[in-house]
Amino acid sequence: MSGKKACRLEFYGGCKMAILPILLYIFLSAFFAVFYQYYSMRALVFSAFIGLLVGFLFVKNKAKYWDAVISGLSQFGNAKLIFTFLLIGVFTKMLTFGKIGNGFVWLSTQMHISGSLFVVFAFLASSIISLGAGAPIAAMFAVVPIFYPPGILLGSEPAVLLGALLSGVFFGDALSPSSQVINTTIDTQKDGETQETADLQTVLKERTPWLLLIAVIAMVLFYLFGGAETGQMANHLALLADFSDSSGLWMLVPVIVLLVVSFKTKNLFLGLPIGILTGLVVGLVTGIFSWQDIVFVNAEATQISGIIFDGIYSMVDIVISTILLFGMISVAVEGGVLALFCDWVLSKRIFCSTKGAELVLVLGTGIVNIFLSGCVLPAILLFGHIADTIGQRSGIPPGKRVYLMTGIATSVTAIIPVNSAFVMGAITLINEMPDILPQSVVPSPFAIFSSSYYCILLTVVCFIWIFAERGKKKLPLAQNA
Repeated sequence: MSGKKACRLEFYGGCKMAILPILLYIFLSAFFAVFYQYYSMRALVFSAFIGLLVGFLFVKNKAKYWDAVISGLSQFGNAKLIFTFLLIGVFTKMLTFGKIGNGFVWLSTQMHISGSLFVVFAFLASSIISLGAGAPIAAMFAVVPIFYPPGILLGSEPAVLLGALLSGVFFGDALSPSSQVINTTIDTQKDGETQETADLQTVLKERTPWLLLIAVIAMVLFYLFGGAETGQMANHLALLADFSDSSGLWMLVPVIVLLVVSFKTKNLFLGLPIGILTGLVVGLVTGIFSWQDIVFVNAEATQISGIIFDGIYSMVDIVISTILLFGMISVAVEGGVLALFCDWVLSKRIFCSTKGAELVLVLGTGIVNIFLSGCVLPAILLFGHIADTIGQRSGIPPGKRVYLMTGIATSVTAIIPVNSAFVMGAITLINEMPDILPQSVVPSPFAIFSSSYYCILLTVVCFIWIFAERGKKKLPLAQNA
């Protein structure tokens, strides 16, 4: 601890100034969204970099400032997350090349699904893809280009369709044993006596009934409000044929393999490579794609493309954004502002009770998640140490901490209209589709937010989890410890 205190950053104005980079990051992100209607991951990258530069002006020991920024990436868990993004990028790009979405579209046309029913279908299909993606943000970049164009052609309401896709991304990830969100949260939360983490299967088993109930209610709402005008659907049949291909269903094989391996080994780094290799073999054997789709070198233009390169490159914006977020988090930690907050919370009697502590976990995780643009994993990493300290002192079982934190982090706090990486990312993808849908409607961020019914319902359930007697039988043992 003494070594850690020795390298703690000192700011003009006190340790509270260590939060300045994050606050400026939030302000600039909101500024771009509100005043310029610019919704893009690049706005988040720019805002994060400016935040770090301004923070540099207020730090006393300026040389150590950048050491702290770099140390945010040097931590094993953070570096592991960056590499996971790269693997996930390749896996999701493989699913896209393999036309898994086209397979689902073919299935929907065979079942004569359109309008609001397609919105429900898109919710379920995006959930399945998210089950194998490993991270919600990676799944979002995969499902929006796949399902949004055919959904519009089939007469779905744009905002509700996007709300269903984002909801499906979070729902599928919540059920996935390969979820980086769940596994990372489990790693940060330990039992006060044994220092063991929660059991993955137990966490999934305890909260799955609630999540299924929420999903059913959300699907009813998607069906009621997901239909748009269908008078022009006949004119779209030719375009719709371009999104329909039954062979894409073969890509369910690597998704299943990924889920099975990740569930049995509890190791996403084993599941992803095996899933990628399985998908490449399946794609080549079935003829869905060729060797040139995997890697293509254009010697004349000195360019390389294909599933592997394009998959890695598709994660550039999110990787850079995450690296900068790690830097800001590290500055906040080394500046002492997080420790100051933790001490303040633990000094309040109301927060020392079980329900009070659980409320702190939910509100704290949610606020940090909003500050970090809904980038769930950085928020978990930032607040995880505080949550573990509060949870151990208050006797909250690590399992309950996990589903409280992951629940609120994937609720409305992830889709705040002015700065959400998910909302901005989805709109960015739609704006890149002019050749596909020249007349497509780009819904407003606020319309997407209000149409993400699963996320809204999950927020309510998170507070039900706090005040219900769920899990209280374990508390006396934890408290006695």
